[in-house]
Amino acid sequence: MGRLLGKMLFPLAMCFLLTSAVVASDKPTSNEENPIVISSESMDYDTNTITVREGKKMMVSCVFESDETIHKSDLLWKQPNGNNIDGETNPSLFAIVLNERGSKHRKTSLHFSSVHTRDTGLYTCSGRTAGGETFEKTVKLVVLPSIEWNDKDTVKGALLGEPITVDCGVKSKSGADPMIQMTNGNGEPLDEEIWTIAGNEATIDSLKKEHAELAVSCITIEMHQEGNNEEFPVVDRKDVNVEVYTLPEFASDESVQYTVIDSHVRDAVVYCNVTHSFPPVRHYTFYHGDEEIKLNDKFNIFVNVGLIQGAHLKIHNVNENDLGTYKCEANNIKAKSIHTVHLREANAPAEPKVTLVEAKRHSIIWRVDSIDQEPDLPVNAVEIRHLRAATAEASGVADEDISDSYWKSHSIFMQRNIKSDGIYEINGLRHGHEYVWRFRQINEAGFGDSVVLRAKTLDDNYLEMTDSATYTTIPLTIATLLVIRLFV
Repeated sequence: MGRLLGKMLFPLAMCFLLTSAVVASDKPTSNEENPIVISSESMDYDTNTITVREGKKMMVSCVFESDETIHKSDLLWKQPNGNNIDGETNPSLFAIVLNERGSKHRKTSLHFSSVHTRDTGLYTCSGRTAGGETFEKTVKLVVLPSIEWNDKDTVKGALLGEPITVDCGVKSKSGADPMIQMTNGNGEPLDEEIWTIAGNEATIDSLKKEHAELAVSCITIEMHQEGNNEEFPVVDRKDVNVEVYTLPEFASDESVQYTVIDSHVRDAVVYCNVTHSFPPVRHYTFYHGDEEIKLNDKFNIFVNVGLIQGAHLKIHNVNENDLGTYKCEANNIKAKSIHTVHLREANAPAEPKVTLVEAKRHSIIWRVDSIDQEPDLPVNAVEIRHLRAATAEASGVADEDISDSYWKSHSIFMQRNIKSDGIYEINGLRHGHEYVWRFRQINEAGFGDSVVLRAKTLDDNYLEMTDSATYTTIPLTIATLLVIRLFV
């Protein structure tokens, strides 16, 4: 019965609210006799009254709409006790004077950082022109006791499949029992196929992913009377957004990843890629067997930054003892999930077949082919490094004996995805310079054996000779064509 009565009273109260809004003036006005205009978001301009709840942040503007000159210090606000309000004395109640945007009229703004019931009273804006004429206008501030919601949260969340309840009940300090209405974010009644409504509470029995876009507006209407004036409704609203928390999800519960173990110093990577999680995963923990991995010189964890969630464990100088089963625990604060990775050994790619296709002035074109007919894992990339011949000779060893560390610190590095035609053009080279090149193929497990060779870009002298040969060939070609034409 109470719920039915609430549904009947709510439209009446809203109708009364709309009627009151039509009767009352909804915008400030000025006249020639008094150029002062006072405005505020919740102001009744017929009665010059501002009604607001305790604890709210509020601003009241006073504009001197006149072309007469008025000094900055001559436009001010006065408290109910008659004291002037400045911008320094009280941090919770202060006034700021400036020029209004557009009109350039003088304007003073009265700021309440948080209104209290003790702030109720009359506030006067006073302005004195350069000619000594004084104008005043007063506004009445009525501060109502704050309402206390049974549940102050503006976000309600639970795990997928769990129930959720939004409580729109209030504890009124005035003792009155306010009318309460619950709507969706668009002001429409809640969908009873989704929500179960009982009193002032709305419940979803089992959360689904599509419920993440839902919102509930809790609206209370309390009738208020000021003196002998007619009652008017005071409307308060709280919006509650629904969040659906999920377990971190992976493409599969388990995966197999590979590494190469040989005489090279290699880094193995164990990936833990999250396909979906809300809230996003904030913490990743890796285990080898049942032992948690601690960060040190051998193990390091890198977490993705951005829209793609995930992390990976890097194992430095991997060996046989590092093979086996790893577990990645992804924690999004609300829930945890585990992804299992089996790290296994695989053969590295065979060394590639490399052919010089063309040398240009600032680039060289190479063809890189795989000679391994039945690899353990498919080749997915080719690594190409180059350094100047003089830099290679400074290493003090033959080109093929240059160490990995020397290549990493002195060479230009690029990694290209495998192309079907095997053609790769390397740009940004200096003309007429010789370079030492290193090529090696890469699969999921790691890099293979390398091919090292030298190649030189074309110099200006060669290009000039080529241009001259081309120039002298053209008339000979034309002459040949003419002779052929004569004999035809």
